[in-house]
Amino acid sequence: MTDIKRRKFVTLMSASAAIVPVSALVASLPSHAADMEAVDPESAQAKALQYVSESEKEGMSCQNCTLYSGAEGEDMGPCPLFPGSLVMAEGWCSAHVPKA
Repeated sequence: MTDIKRRKFVTLMSASAAIVPVSALVASLPSHAADMEAVDPESAQAKALQYVSESEKEGMSCQNCTLYSGAEGEDMGPCPLFPGSLVMAEGWCSAHVPKA
C-alpha cells in the first residue's frame, strides 16, 4: 500500500468514526411536539394507567405532575409514560406525582 492510499484510508476511517456518533445523536433527538398526536384514552397503555383527558380529581392534573414536561399554558404536552404522544394538560392518570 502506498503512502497516499494509506492516508486516504486513514482519513476515510476517521471521518466514518466521527459520523457514527453524530448520527446516533440526531436519531435520539425528540420529535417536534407539533408532529405528535394526543393520547388515545382507549389505547391499552392509557387504559392500564386509567388515563382520562379531563381530570375529575380537584387539583390533580397532568400540568401539575412531575412527569409532565409541557410548556406553561399549553393545552397538551409530552409525558414519558406515553412516548410519541401528547397528554392533555387537564388530563390525569394513576401514575400522577404532584410537583413539589
